[in-house]
Amino acid sequence: MDKKILAPEEEKDLREGQVIYEMTQSSGFQIFKSWLEDMAFHSWVDPRETDNKEEWEWRELNAFHGANCARELLERIQKAVSQSEYLAKIKSGEIQRKRMSL
Repeated sequence: MDKKILAPEEEKDLREGQVIYEMTQSSGFQIFKSWLEDMAFHSWVDPRETDNKEEWEWRELNAFHGANCARELLERIQKAVSQSEYLAKIKSGEIQRKRMSL
């Protein structure tokens, strides 16, 4: 298999994804990841905390946005790692890129 040359932007994405992958393997990140997953998939507001409807709605809205941010961050991390794995396979020649025809 012939090694392929990547575009500068692809090289940057490859390096960043590799660094992010290394980060995800650390025990500290595993703790952080569990916190993000808890925020993303287990966030809700206990209605018993307030009798004020407007305050409850405000808390619920903030919990919703926090959950979305956590989910988006987890997805972005996974996307960077997946893209890096794909680019590494292209660079090593394991995957052949087809030329686009006009």
